[in-house]
Amino acid sequence: MDLKKIRQMAVEVAKKLPVFLFCVVFINGYNRLCGTENSIVGVVLLMGILILLGNNLGFDGKQASVCIVILFAVLAFAPKLSLIHPFIGLVVNVVSLTAIMIFSGHDLSQSGNLPFTMGYIMLQGYDVTGLAFQKRWISLLIGGIVVGLLYYVTHKGTPQKRRVKDLFKENRIDSTRTQWYIRLISTLCIVMLAGDLVNFPKTMWICLTVLSLSTPLEAEYKNRMIRRVPATIIGSVIVFMLFEKFVPAQYQVMLILLAGFLSMFITSYFIKTIYNSFSALITAVLLFPADQAVGIRIVANLIGVLVAMVSIVSFSKLFTKIKELE
Repeated sequence: MDLKKIRQMAVEVAKKLPVFLFCVVFINGYNRLCGTENSIVGVVLLMGILILLGNNLGFDGKQASVCIVILFAVLAFAPKLSLIHPFIGLVVNVVSLTAIMIFSGHDLSQSGNLPFTMGYIMLQGYDVTGLAFQKRWISLLIGGIVVGLLYYVTHKGTPQKRRVKDLFKENRIDSTRTQWYIRLISTLCIVMLAGDLVNFPKTMWICLTVLSLSTPLEAEYKNRMIRRVPATIIGSVIVFMLFEKFVPAQYQVMLILLAGFLSMFITSYFIKTIYNSFSALITAVLLFPADQAVGIRIVANLIGVLVAMVSIVSFSKLFTKIKELE
């Protein structure tokens, strides 16, 4: 490696190091306030800050800020309500995910929906009760207000003609965006319902795989499908063989955050998926034995890839038939 590349890398690290330090301080601070059982909420709020401040939702800044607060309120209560009964959950999931996609997924070139779609899935997957749930919904409501205000301050200077009502008007069955909404929401809700009915131990991982693969662009999701399962298997084996056996428990969270920092410099979906296995599996071993967590993770990803493939093919045929009938 020549001196010029070393300098470029050093500059890049210097630019992103403050973000990493902020993430470490934020997660540690949140865990101290709300408990480690709610650490996933800290991750969701952190995603909201990092993603929404850097991504414009594509409509009026004031209205977008209000929508952000509303969507965090959805995250505070809807995942809990969805667990009351599988069929009540189906209705809650459809309504919640539809609201999330309409208000945060309009601009396909941005990632504004990720804090809410991933947050919804993860909060549903890591349920808490009692005082822990009280801390969860309070922190999500307060955090949502803070993120909404930060979004408004950051994006108030960006002119936007589109308003909330236009988000509904611009949804047409022949648009890539609307077809993506329908495919993703339908697939996730079916998986969530099936997971509840058969009592699958980690439906969340299937849903996250489906979310990762269900991109609006055909070329992108085909590329991801080929790489998702092998990367997950490699990441799972690394965690089981090295991480769990040689890294003391008190240093595991810091190592996960460090892995996340290093992933900022990686553009390969394959390598990033390996990194994602670290945080997912280490969280899982709090609930399952390490070998069981690895097995469930791999099985869930296999199911998720299969479900995503069937969904993409089925909905592509459905939308083609609808177009032919028009």
